[in-house]
Amino acid sequence: MNMPNLTLMESPSHSLSKPLQGFFNGTRSTLRRIHGILIERSWLLISGMLALMALSNPCVAQSLDQVLEEIGVTGSVLDAPPFDVIVVTAEHGGKSVQVNLLDLPDRKVPSSPKPAEKLRCVLNLFPGRLYEIQWKDISKIILWEELVLDRAKKLLANKDYAEAFEHLVYLRDNYPQSSNVQTLHQEFLFSSARDMASSGDLPHTLAALEELQRRFPNFRTEDVQTAISSVAAKLIDDLFARNELGVARSMILRLDKEYPGKLPMVAKAKSRFQELAETYRKSATEFRQAGDYGRARQAAVRMLEIEPELEGGKEFLNELIKEFPLVRVGVFQRASKPDTAALADWPAFRLGQLTSTPVFSFRNTGPEGGIYQFSYGNAVHSDDRMQLDLTLQNVDSSTVPDSLFLSQALLQRANIGHPLYVPGWASIFESVSVLGPERLRIRLRQPHVLPQAMMQWQLPKQGEQSFVRTIYQLKSEEDNRKRFEWIGESDAADFQPREIQEVYYEDPNQAINDLLKGELEFIDRLFPADARRLGGYRYIKTEPYALPMVHMLVPRGKGPFFEDREFRRALLYAINRSAILSDEILGGKPSPVDRLISGPFPAGASETDALAYAYNLSVEEPPYDPRTATVLVMLSQANQTSRAAKRKEPAPKLPVIRLGVPNFEAARVAGQAILQAWKIIGVDGKLVVYDELPRLEDDSIDILYMSAALWEPVTDAERLFGVGGPAETNNQYIVQALGKLNAARNWREVREGCQDLHALVAAHLPVLPLWQVSETFAYRTEIQGVAKRPIGLYQDVQKWRIQVR
Repeated sequence: MNMPNLTLMESPSHSLSKPLQGFFNGTRSTLRRIHGILIERSWLLISGMLALMALSNPCVAQSLDQVLEEIGVTGSVLDAPPFDVIVVTAEHGGKSVQVNLLDLPDRKVPSSPKPAEKLRCVLNLFPGRLYEIQWKDISKIILWEELVLDRAKKLLANKDYAEAFEHLVYLRDNYPQSSNVQTLHQEFLFSSARDMASSGDLPHTLAALEELQRRFPNFRTEDVQTAISSVAAKLIDDLFARNELGVARSMILRLDKEYPGKLPMVAKAKSRFQELAETYRKSATEFRQAGDYGRARQAAVRMLEIEPELEGGKEFLNELIKEFPLVRVGVFQRASKPDTAALADWPAFRLGQLTSTPVFSFRNTGPEGGIYQFSYGNAVHSDDRMQLDLTLQNVDSSTVPDSLFLSQALLQRANIGHPLYVPGWASIFESVSVLGPERLRIRLRQPHVLPQAMMQWQLPKQGEQSFVRTIYQLKSEEDNRKRFEWIGESDAADFQPREIQEVYYEDPNQAINDLLKGELEFIDRLFPADARRLGGYRYIKTEPYALPMVHMLVPRGKGPFFEDREFRRALLYAINRSAILSDEILGGKPSPVDRLISGPFPAGASETDALAYAYNLSVEEPPYDPRTATVLVMLSQANQTSRAAKRKEPAPKLPVIRLGVPNFEAARVAGQAILQAWKIIGVDGKLVVYDELPRLEDDSIDILYMSAALWEPVTDAERLFGVGGPAETNNQYIVQALGKLNAARNWREVREGCQDLHALVAAHLPVLPLWQVSETFAYRTEIQGVAKRPIGLYQDVQKWRIQVR
């Protein structure tokens, strides 16, 4: 049997070319010195093996799979570097040789090359050597792209669509000129769509059919469009059944734009939307006639969601809004009572802003402490900080007390035997003088920088007379909805809300969906990741509140371990506060305000932030150190065992900590992460979710997760740690520091007192500081007049207007 003649080409530095005769026979007579080096023995062995294979195998036509098997390529061809295959003639054994990609014009094999001409190639066995072979010795050339295409066909036949698609994409991106790629792509899309439809995977079926129509518009156009129409109709039916009408409408609009007049289902779906929108308009009209404007508004919004271009639809909604402007607020925590000075009760503060009138209200931070507004007139604090002059305005109004009644209320809160007694107020109050029906003067025992902060309480009724100056009051409460009606002294202006409804949600996602659909106008408090997501909608605005909330853990358990400072420190060191804040709560996107803290007071957004006057920067943040935490737990156990032995009592066991968290998503997420951290150091626990802040005597929790509005540390410190405070303590060092702070006469002494207290809290841990977090609310853009960076949601609620579109 004759062997093909392959000639080894020398490198450019050599001019001589030498034929390498009998490439496949493996005899020593074929050897030549190449570049002065004798061909290695391994090549002799390979050559001999190939010669024996050529002699022993008859020359038969091979499939591509057999060719790949012959050259030793298994698995997916895409896993191997690209190569071509030269099949020599039957005369020379019909063997297949794997070579590097051939340099062919346009990657086309010549149809009738001259037999004497030679093809240059590089064998994969010898990547550094260039050979020539005469065309007369070549039976067939199999190109790399043909191998990939053949494998794609087989994968498609076996319905392995994922692998087939990978091969098709490769060919499309790298060999678009390859024959039959387009035809196979058409077959792939049609076959995969057919099979996905059979399995009920309608969304992917539609995607495959539309891809087929886009790429190959002339391929069975009528059949493909009929299939698109049929599948889309089934999808629309499913969306209607799930009440996802907004998604269904978007789909119809898209299909109508891309296939104008070509899909029969589009006209039917449009008619269906029209009929459903008319049904909602009828319902809205009936609710309107019955005076149920809330349900009428819901039906009208739904009507326009279904069919925005419904004839007369927008005018109907505008008339409804003007006739009875209504705002609905989604909330996640119910309020039991209003309290604008609530320290750790978010819903009470929210409700207080809407329905109560404190004597003084906190408006914002100033260069030295907070800015407070006297609700009934003007207030002047004397230069020596020893007295406060109050001037009442419009005392003839039923909502404004006279000076005598106000003075009695001030005395009551300084009387230790009165139910309304306030210890902090009593400690600074000396006397009150009535200077006339509209004026009174308060004398203090000692100078105080902010006595106004001690008077954020609401006046009691005088008989039937209430001194609430708000413009809304509670009208009714049913199921998960509270209604607040307009009670302003004059009629509400056009498009000013006559009613505000608070709608309680357990599921934040449902609240967000309702906001997007127009069934809510506000959500009062958002999980940070949700706030970022909603910020991407053009008709939704997100607004941060002005001041951050301080998050901390308050030990309340009565057992010996909770009284042990080292055990409390172990619990703090075990918590990876940075990871929980960044990953679990903020989703990796903190703002300058969101940060870890080392004490009970807010750190503000920077060192120069006026809010940060109480924060002690010299106190280091508690580390995350689970090893030390484990050691501290063991040390605490040893101490408790030793003390019990001295009392001849059984050693106490580690408690299963009941961690109480407010019913809000961010707190629940953080609570679960904290329990997992404690479990690592051998302390078990369980989560207890509360709707209202537990009282001190409540023994259902051992540690309280608290989110606190400590925006005026000079007075809030006493409200936090003092008698009746949520973190009440009898630690003598903390009590002495509170006394020193209460005696502060100027802002220098206030800052020193607060920062000393900060350091003592970090040392004794009556609370375990976690982090401060900014809060955000969201609202629809049709609501105008919403305050920028307000203290609370209902700040300046009297400016709200519903913009008609």
